[in-house]
Amino acid sequence: MKVGCLTILEGHDAGKKILLKNLSVFEAGRSAGNHICLKDDSVAMSHFRVCRNGQQFSIYDLGTKRGTFVDGERVEKVDLKQGAVIQAGEMKLQFDLVDEETPGRLASSAPDSDEKDAQALNGGVLTKTRASTPTLVVVDGEDRGRRLPLVGKTQFRLGRAVTADLKLLDGKISREHCMIEASQDEYVITDLESANGTVLNGDRIKRSALKEGDLIRLGFTMIKFDRV
Repeated sequence: MKVGCLTILEGHDAGKKILLKNLSVFEAGRSAGNHICLKDDSVAMSHFRVCRNGQQFSIYDLGTKRGTFVDGERVEKVDLKQGAVIQAGEMKLQFDLVDEETPGRLASSAPDSDEKDAQALNGGVLTKTRASTPTLVVVDGEDRGRRLPLVGKTQFRLGRAVTADLKLLDGKISREHCMIEASQDEYVITDLESANGTVLNGDRIKRSALKEGDLIRLGFTMIKFDRV
């Protein structure tokens, strides 16, 4: 079976291979919360999105000022062909379809997913949580580094209210912004009619199931759903 692969040609981590599998949407940009983190100041925090449909891959620019280029042409959306060269800022990456066993890092890999234990900040109290525990991790914004293990109850509210399970400082976030519900082995996120909306993997949503590696944007804050 073939999978997508991005090889960094120019810029930080040149030569690194990033495998695009297991997910259907991959966000790329400078923010550490992206599935594909491009460590270059010329790259936007959220620069482009790659969508997978079977073995077909498409790329979308995320409204960046400097644009996303494929084979030298600025694009808003285009299907990726074998050997296509993508440019984001000063970085260049080559897209290829490769064998599933090709060595490389998974775009969806969480940096600490192989840790036996993780430190979690829950309501201001530092606790231990197993790496297999479904957890919200703030990866970008004023509360970067905060963690909320989704254990002990079935509903978790996110927002600026002091009663929120994950209280966030971002002024663009509503007091009661969204809620995550646990139902058997599934977690579902619901927007609570927030002023600026809840964005999941680049798309504004009302209600949606969560998958490992999903990125939730509330205002200027990026939160990752980890479930190992």
